[in-house]
Amino acid sequence: MSEQVNVEVIRSEVAPVVMNAASMVVTNPAEYTIASDFLKTIKGAQSKVVAFFAPMKQKAHEAHKAITLQEASMLKPLQDAEATLKRNLLVFYQDQERIRVEAQRKLQAEADEAARKERERLEREAAKLKTPELREQRLEQAAAVIAPVVQVASVAPVVSGQSVRKTWTAKVVDVSQVPREWMVVNEKALDSFAKATKGAVKVAGVEFVEVASMASSGR
Repeated sequence: MSEQVNVEVIRSEVAPVVMNAASMVVTNPAEYTIASDFLKTIKGAQSKVVAFFAPMKQKAHEAHKAITLQEASMLKPLQDAEATLKRNLLVFYQDQERIRVEAQRKLQAEADEAARKERERLEREAAKLKTPELREQRLEQAAAVIAPVVQVASVAPVVSGQSVRKTWTAKVVDVSQVPREWMVVNEKALDSFAKATKGAVKVAGVEFVEVASMASSGR
């Protein structure tokens, strides 16, 4: 009997259980008892399905694990080589970026200083002029003197298919100063506390709620 036929056999055995469960209602003690007993039938059907697929899942898992291990053994040296080379490239890039920024800052300062001196020169000339119109004209010329924005290109070459992404990240240096909206409630710890205390101990801002669930054994 083929595997697909076996699947259809299991499916045919499970289908009536699903249909019977869907048709059941619980409106009185007798129906409650019948439905509770039928839970065991459902659990038994679930166990049969799990047991049927378990060997296939195990075989697939072992095959996947073997392939994954083989893949990892080949990828790991390549990933290490990539990481090492990227570190070296970034060290060079960041060093060149630092040099570029320093040069740009220096040249910008020189340009700003030259513009300041030119404005002062024109203002001094304006002070010597006789008529208000000429003085105003020269002062307007002085006000229009603005240093150009200096741009310095990086020495690091542009390589096709490669880019350097810059991402901002946050590092908490004083948790007491962090705004409340950035705080995350540890719900897992609160659930553990609720289970341990059964909701008997109050916690400010928290409501402990008892949630009912049902367990049933199979047959």
